[in-house]
Parts: sequence; structure tokens; C-alpha cells
Amino acid sequence: MSAIVKKRKVDLECRAFNPEWEKYFFTQHFGQAQCLICLKTVAVLKEYNMRRHWETQHQASSFASMSAAERKEAIVKLSGNLQKSTSLFRKQTTEADKVTRASYEVSRLLARRIKPFTFTPLSRSESWL
Repeated sequence: MSAIVKKRKVDLECRAFNPEWEKYFFTQHFGQAQCLICLKTVAVLKEYNMRRHWETQHQASSFASMSAAERKEAIVKLSGNLQKSTSLFRKQTTEADKVTRASYEVSRLLARRIKPFTFTPLSRSESWL
């Protein structure tokens, strides 16, 4: 009669990002905590994980010797860089989505007219609509 032990699901604990963790150079990005220095993410939103990452990866870096004001400036600068880099990828995705939508629209028009896809230039008297 052994008791069944259920495993804890960490993602169901509804943890939230704490703005205090910026002292470890972490920010919330797409629902995860991301290091502003090396851009790695931490799996579980707990202060212990942020501190351990800071101590093992960045304790010996130049960021450790900064004053509080310098840290705030560095955090603002690094988070701005992160936003710029992600907006670049988002813009490319948007352009790819537009091309895909145009392709679907052409297919829809061809299907509505029940015509095969053949490339023949239209005369001025013909129109798609």
C-alpha cells in the first residue's frame, strides 16, 4: 500500500517576474526571464535561479563592479539593445507574412474563377474582378 507521489509541475505554480531581479541583469521577455548580458533564459522564475546564473556566469565581469547608478544605465542600454534586435526579427516575419497572404489571395482568386494557374499576361480588357 504505497502512496502515489505526484510530481510537482513548476510551470503550474504561476510564478511572476519580480522587478527586483534587475539587479542580476534580468528582464522579462516573452514571459521568461532573460539575461541582458548573455541573452540566456532561465527556466523557472525564482530568485535563486537568477542569482545562481549571475554568480556563475557574470560575477567576474565588469558589470559586478558597477555602482547602482551605473547598473541602472547599463540595464536601460542593454534592454534597449534587446528590444531593437527582437524588433528586427519581428519586422522580417511581418514581411514574410505579407508574401504568404498575397500568395493565398492569388490562390483564392484562381479557385473562385475556377481557372488553372498559368502565367499569361492579361490584356487590358480582361480584369480579375
